[in-house]
Amino acid sequence: MAMSTTKLDDGAKTLAFLASHRLAATPQNYTLAYIALNDPGSPIGRAVAQIISDGYRIKQDEADDILEAHSTTTFFGAYDSKNGELSAHLRHQSLKLSELASSAADATGTFARELSEEAQADPEGTGDTSSIVARMIEHSLHAQSQLTAAMDEVRALREELEAARNDAQRDELTGLANRRAIDAHLAELAEKGDARVIALVDIDNFKSVNDRYGHGVGDRVIKLVASTLEDACAPQFVGRWGGEEFIVVMPSSDLAAVVKRLNQARATLADTEFKLRETDEPMGLISFSGGVALAVGAGDANAAALRQADKALYRAKAAGRNCILSA
Repeated sequence: MAMSTTKLDDGAKTLAFLASHRLAATPQNYTLAYIALNDPGSPIGRAVAQIISDGYRIKQDEADDILEAHSTTTFFGAYDSKNGELSAHLRHQSLKLSELASSAADATGTFARELSEEAQADPEGTGDTSSIVARMIEHSLHAQSQLTAAMDEVRALREELEAARNDAQRDELTGLANRRAIDAHLAELAEKGDARVIALVDIDNFKSVNDRYGHGVGDRVIKLVASTLEDACAPQFVGRWGGEEFIVVMPSSDLAAVVKRLNQARATLADTEFKLRETDEPMGLISFSGGVALAVGAGDANAAALRQADKALYRAKAAGRNCILSA
């Protein structure tokens, strides 16, 4: 019996949570409480925590509002249409979890009713309720086992979906933010309206590298420049703008600070001896040019700054390459 009681701990905690908040053990409330206790990082878990964090109890109307706001299609986060199969599987498991939680709550209600009926039939308490308790434990263990397995699978699926969503915003070659992530980041900064410095960087003479050594070597050069920029500019935002071009975004109005970081990256590249793997032949200097501009406010500020940065980049190329110029 001790082992059975241990296995029922999650169910007991869920029921204790409901009791402490004076919520009836309905299927809906049981679902809410179970998810809040076992998956605090989910939308439902966070919504409940926000209410009870300062010692307040959650009221029935608040519980109803949370369940309504986070229906089974959104219990475990937004679904990405670009990962349809995974999202559908996650939604199916969310529905299954809700049904299992409801089943566990129903079992609790059945147990309470049977005990009540037994008590009424035997007011002196001389009867044996062990058969009712045994059935309840057996039913609850089965429901709890299914509930735990479903919750584990939902968590794993949600992590997999989050990883897929993250991969969709990363450049496959360099691991940097891709154009989609860059656009989203710039839009977020524009919405805030804070000043931000935008720099466009382009690898010098990259076409000749591809023509002479092939695209495999060209990819290695792109990855080298990407990692050098990322290291020099950390923790600022660095993305691959396209081809051999990169973008650096810093929430600041200090153009000189960005220019300084990019020059540090140029110096690091200048000290790097890049050789062909096949022949050990030195490739010479790998360098880049850059243009830096300031964006302030919302509206078309980002587009204007990108145009200015692009013009500064072309001036840097015309000035002999391997330099950084401000708009």
